[in-house]
Amino acid sequence: MPKIQFIDPAEARKPGFVEFQPIPVNQYQKTVKEERENFTDEELKAIYHDMALIREFETMLNLIKTKGEYNGVAYNHPGPAHLSIGQESAAVGMAWTLTVDDFIFGSHRSHGEILAKGMSAIHKLADEELLKIMQGFFDGSVLEIVQKDFNGTTRELARRFLVYGTLAEIFARETGFNRGLGGSMHAFFTPFGVYPNNAIVGGSGDIAVGAALYKKVNRKPGMVVANIGDASMACGPVWEGITFAAMDQFKELWDGDMKGGLPVIINIMNNQYGMGGQTCGETMGYGIAARIGAGVNEEQMHAERVDGYNPLAVIDAYKRKRKIIDEKNGPVLLDVLTYRYSGHSPSDASSYRTKEEVEAWERQDCIASFGKQLLEAGVAVQDELDAIWNDIRTLIHEMFLKSINDEISPRMKNPDAIGDMMFSNGSVDSFSDARPDVLMPMEENSRVKKIAGKERFAFDAEGKPFSKMKQFQLRDAIFEAIMDRFYKDASLVAYG
Repeated sequence: MPKIQFIDPAEARKPGFVEFQPIPVNQYQKTVKEERENFTDEELKAIYHDMALIREFETMLNLIKTKGEYNGVAYNHPGPAHLSIGQESAAVGMAWTLTVDDFIFGSHRSHGEILAKGMSAIHKLADEELLKIMQGFFDGSVLEIVQKDFNGTTRELARRFLVYGTLAEIFARETGFNRGLGGSMHAFFTPFGVYPNNAIVGGSGDIAVGAALYKKVNRKPGMVVANIGDASMACGPVWEGITFAAMDQFKELWDGDMKGGLPVIINIMNNQYGMGGQTCGETMGYGIAARIGAGVNEEQMHAERVDGYNPLAVIDAYKRKRKIIDEKNGPVLLDVLTYRYSGHSPSDASSYRTKEEVEAWERQDCIASFGKQLLEAGVAVQDELDAIWNDIRTLIHEMFLKSINDEISPRMKNPDAIGDMMFSNGSVDSFSDARPDVLMPMEENSRVKKIAGKERFAFDAEGKPFSKMKQFQLRDAIFEAIMDRFYKDASLVAYG
């Protein structure tokens, strides 16, 4: 209730029009050949590698779910596997420029995003940093598994670590990144900036905004990306997150270095379907999802549609949107166009779309198209691309064998372990080393003074009840607890 903001009836009732700016749609049209001065050949081949890694990883999962085997090795995986085959360029493009200080939150369909963000970290971190992360994670137990009988480089070792840890998690093994308790839809690896995915459709739409608020209030580096599907734009948590992130108060009422928008990008992985519903022409009315930004704030959330079938287009968008975030002008909305060849899940027969439609998108496959451009630009020869695929298939096969081996990768035996993890029976006095940012000593606060004079017992010395106004109330207790914490923990934020 900012009394400093006067609502003038004459101004509010004035006739006029709400005007909108054009929203860019697939404006990036450069080829690999045209971008060679902005990327090294090794970087361009690494982009191809990361897409191929995701494709083979999910092809393996699809074969296990539909055929019960991979490379002739039988395995039964009764758990879920929502695949993103076809969307690899969107994931790699999203993650390519991100650092470990940039956090991603995903959906039920985020295997590719985990691998893309993990590989992005591996490309950027020094060998010493990678070793420190792997050695420190679960006391080096996961590293020990992937290090055995391996003599390659640290980055190659880190790649094995990433693939194995993710796969063991999907297969509910205790050696997975989350002890097998997260599984396919809730996996995460925070040392690489990969935060928990969410099986609730659109669930990351507001959680990511909360993480961005945490970064802002605590002056932490980096930004936050919410990877959500196009159908999630019909879900309440997404709208709650968007409207919270776009609040005027961040730019109008917050002052000093706190002034400015939240560092968050709402990244719509627009594969054009929500289970069996086609979002364009059937279940939604936006036509192009980027249009939504026009209804949120004056900046239209800096929204645009990006051709997610071209990884360089997505990388270009993230470089440009990073500047907006760094200038404290978030939030940002990106509508990243893509397509999944696989069904909603392996049991989905895709009866809601034609075979011709899927084949039309497959003919423009993002990996094949990018590989062709690498050849045409002279970045690589076919033997190099073939070698990348052979190397990846060997890697996936080896990590698959390790992850299904009950001796190497056992399942959790203690059914109460999750309780021990959730409830530490400990306490933390502060989640921040920073000094709390307050306006006055707590004892000088007017409400603290008022509460101090209240009675904390219902009856006086003669057994007569104190009046309601004089008694210490529940709301007073809540206020005291929150106020006390504000003066101890700089990370605390409260609304209401």
